[in-house]
Amino acid sequence: MKNTFTALMIILFASLSQAQDQDFSSDWKKVEAFEKEGLPKSALKVVEEIEANAKKYDVPALKIKVLLFKSKYALTLEEDAQLKIIDDFRSEIKKNEFPTKNMLESVLANLFWQYFQQNRWQFYNRTKTESKVDPNDFRTWDLQTLFDEIHLHYQVSLENGLLAQRTELGLFDDILHTQEDSKIFRPTLFDFLNHKALAFYKTPENQITKPAYKFEISDEKLLSDAMVFS
Repeated sequence: MKNTFTALMIILFASLSQAQDQDFSSDWKKVEAFEKEGLPKSALKVVEEIEANAKKYDVPALKIKVLLFKSKYALTLEEDAQLKIIDDFRSEIKKNEFPTKNMLESVLANLFWQYFQQNRWQFYNRTKTESKVDPNDFRTWDLQTLFDEIHLHYQVSLENGLLAQRTELGLFDDILHTQEDSKIFRPTLFDFLNHKALAFYKTPENQITKPAYKFEISDEKLLSDAMVFS
């Protein structure tokens, strides 16, 4: 299961650019060098130094970049790294506000969604429970519970919509690998977050726990007293 989560982080990092933060470019080069040498502990130490020195800056992309790199090294260096990574994201979400919080919510939803995609067979064979078996361990949840959690985080990521529409996506250039001319179609943070959420909602898999035919009462008269029908 740890290998599965490692694969998820690799997928996530595939969307990161190689651009370096202007104020910490030399430090990120050290991180890259340690990675090439296969020294994750040394790389993590530099990332933690960047994190400590960056506290005086309020740079959303830098905060998230540090968290992503720490998550990557946790998979190699720590037991139950999956749970720690999710807990770290939740902790950072509580500490931050728009727009960092919104981007973190989207990344967290995406982590849960990718985890499902890598472990479909486990969720398909799992019985639905009335409540979470373990509220802190997403690996034990049933399918509907996981989808509800994904839905929640995507919805929260879209809060403060007007502000997000006025926020240029370029604010997060340092952690995004965007295709050429993609910002013509998705120039704002809201466009990006909405695109990520829609990718989840458009897939038929998030409907598999619902009946093919959903019965709904659309005529209020059907709820009237029995005398109405006599």
